[in-house]
Amino acid sequence: MQPMILTYLEHHIAPRLERDIHELFLNIRYKRGGEYSVNRWHKRLLDDIQNWHLLFASNDYRYGFWLETLMNCYRASEFELGIRGVNNPDHANKLVAMILVKVECIFQSVEILEILKELNEKHVKQIERYQNEYDKVTQYCFELDKINVVCAYQPELADTISILEMNKHIQNLNKYLKLREYFPVDYLYWYRRVIRIPEKNQYVLLLSLTVNKRIYFDTSAYVERLQALWLFSTGFKGLVIDLNDENNQSHELVSQMFTEFDDQDDLDSLLKRDIVNTSKDSMGVRVW
Repeated sequence: MQPMILTYLEHHIAPRLERDIHELFLNIRYKRGGEYSVNRWHKRLLDDIQNWHLLFASNDYRYGFWLETLMNCYRASEFELGIRGVNNPDHANKLVAMILVKVECIFQSVEILEILKELNEKHVKQIERYQNEYDKVTQYCFELDKINVVCAYQPELADTISILEMNKHIQNLNKYLKLREYFPVDYLYWYRRVIRIPEKNQYVLLLSLTVNKRIYFDTSAYVERLQALWLFSTGFKGLVIDLNDENNQSHELVSQMFTEFDDQDDLDSLLKRDIVNTSKDSMGVRVW
């Protein structure tokens, strides 16, 4: 796929489809929006299948629960019906019909409630584990400082950057941060989070580094180095916003990013209380 096609799928098709599937769950499970009508949902999914089926043509994306559920049902239905592609209207019609049968069975099951409960509990336990790990590592370090930045893109290029391209840029940055000749900082922990800004149709990376203040008196030089490294990592497409600079708090991109942060407790912890994420999941790129 061309980059502009990818970004259209990521910023327009995927968020809308995720909202639709969540709405479908609420309708099937709790009759939210009235009685569940298979014909209405069949038409709704069929009308847009030429767009959303492209999301599942690649294994490069990482999906949330709702899109992953739909993807599994879509691919199983394709295989069981012996259908490849949706250009044939009759094939598309049969495909959506079978998908809805599978989705309805899943959404009416007892186990889905347990799965959703487990996902929520897992998040809470992760936060608790990060706090415990942090307390253990910093128990003899009483003066800490944080480098909080937003790694973004030049305004004229930002909406052309696919999440797959950004993932490569982040991998490049990771390499630099691990090499002392490029980034001479012995940071205690780091936290990284990719956030999508719907108003701008673009992604930003929130990066936070915790350091020993008794060693690193002035972090401004390290922020400048981060700016250079992100610029190199993105092929000179990137820009860095220093969140510790009060002048940047009113930056449009910063305020929009904070609005999209889906867990304000996480945000407060990140910027104020030094809870950090060192798990494998923190390295992953979230699409939506």
